Amino acid sequence: MKNNTDTKKNLMNTGVAMFSTKGYHGTGIKEIVDALGIPKGSFYNYFKSKEAFAAEIIRHYSHILDEHWESYIAEGSSYAPAEMLQNAFEKMISNQESVENPSGCLIGNLAGELAESSEICRETLNQVKKNWCDRIAFHLKHGQETGEIRDDLGSSELAGFCWDVWEGALLRMKLEKSTDSIRKTMTMLFKSFLIIKKIDMENK
Repeated sequence: MKNNTDTKKNLMNTGVAMFSTKGYHGTGIKEIVDALGIPKGSFYNYFKSKEAFAAEIIRHYSHILDEHWESYIAEGSSYAPAEMLQNAFEKMISNQESVENPSGCLIGNLAGELAESSEICRETLNQVKKNWCDRIAFHLKHGQETGEIRDDLGSSELAGFCWDVWEGALLRMKLEKSTDSIRKTMTMLFKSFLIIKKIDMENK
């Protein structure tokens, strides 16, 4: 049982790595199983098709992303909501800087490849996007309640805009091969669009 579990996990981890660098259409099943040294038939013991595999990859990647976000939010738990979120985004940008060729966000990358060609992947991607936005909206709502973040727009609407800005900035980062613009963009998002009142941290 452990071997079966390990094989499936290894397939998904390898899928995340290859889809991130080569994309869905640029990655073949044979390439994945060859990297693990297992027969191609083993792949179909766990996934009925490449499309089903991609949907699992999206869910698997989202769990990894969730763990990162929860960790970064916990690190900034003593901050005011906007500063806590800024800290989390900064950590995500630093993750991109830690690799030689930043690949951006796998969710955004696969959305560009699969949203129009695979309904199961589109639905899975949309659910992951919704979960991401719900998390951000929760903290934005807290910021609205403390008077730190603008409240003329709903927290869910603001969270959706954050998603749009973040994913767009990641695409620009890939084009320019630099995180300079994404850092400036996220700073602008918070300081010029979201935050209406700077919280005095020393008095909180």
